[in-house]
Amino acid sequence: MLFLFGTTIHPVHVYTVRHIMNQNGFLRVLMLAGCIALTVLLTLHLRPHVINYMVTPTGSQADVSNMAANKEVGQVKAQDTTGNLFNPLQLKEDFGSGPLSIVRQKGYVTDLSSLDLDRLSTDELLMTIHSYPDNADVLCRRKIRMGKVGDGGWEICDDPDIRPRAPCIIYSLGINYDFSFDDDAAKLYDCHVYSFDPSMAKEKDQYDRSEKVHFYKIGLDGSTNKNSKNWQLYTLGDLRKKLGHQNSTIDVIKMDIESSEWGALPEMASSGELAKVRQLLLEFHVVSASRDYLLPRLKAMQAIERSGLRKFYAHKNHACVTTIPGFPVARTMCYEVHFLRR
Repeated sequence: MLFLFGTTIHPVHVYTVRHIMNQNGFLRVLMLAGCIALTVLLTLHLRPHVINYMVTPTGSQADVSNMAANKEVGQVKAQDTTGNLFNPLQLKEDFGSGPLSIVRQKGYVTDLSSLDLDRLSTDELLMTIHSYPDNADVLCRRKIRMGKVGDGGWEICDDPDIRPRAPCIIYSLGINYDFSFDDDAAKLYDCHVYSFDPSMAKEKDQYDRSEKVHFYKIGLDGSTNKNSKNWQLYTLGDLRKKLGHQNSTIDVIKMDIESSEWGALPEMASSGELAKVRQLLLEFHVVSASRDYLLPRLKAMQAIERSGLRKFYAHKNHACVTTIPGFPVARTMCYEVHFLRR
């Protein structure tokens, strides 16, 4: 059996060509070759295109004016070479039934940047703040945990286009005397790691823990100030200037600063400082269900997404387990969410 451009030519064609050639039938050979060429062209034209799709249950949720129709849309998603997911085809709406249907209907898991959050009900805000930080937007093919396997460790995306490469800079905000992430990241990526925690009273104001790990007893906030505990706090921009990094990309920022993220994140986004960060690893602390509490915090998450960062990994801290009215499974008050920029 012969193959031409991936198309099979039946053995009878081969036999016929040989037979005619033996009789020197040049004209007949020419006519037969034309028929075979036509068959090949028709086969190539009709061959179906093959695309590998990944079916996911999440919707684009982009049209606020038609939120009821878009909150939970089953989609066929293809994956591009960067790991981003796009939507070539939308299928019919499917909230399903049973206790989880309300979560699917009211909890948005992606595309916050296109939503008018002010128009969401309090129930939608509550379901979303316990759904969005628990789901990923993009694929990181290789995650490597720096530090402890339990609390204190964090995942760095090690894909070739995003991994830290020396000379590189990592900011680690919130230490609580656990340098396991900082030490591993400095050792394994050969980065300079700057560790910050104003609450560590036993530590010197500043010292080098090693050649690559540098500790500062200062913290992050939405403004540069001294708080009621006499802790020196900086905006991200002022912190970068203090260290001479104002013109440098920050490869990774790790933040676990016990609810102070909510004051710092809006300023980080509005000042443009988040645009200079390649990976952001942070713990969101969610401790209330009131509308006044939920709305600005979801807007902070929205600002991260609008800066171009996308979630590649999410983890619920088991130390903060809680129950949420209307949510049929356990939640947490501490979501460890990992973002990257491609």
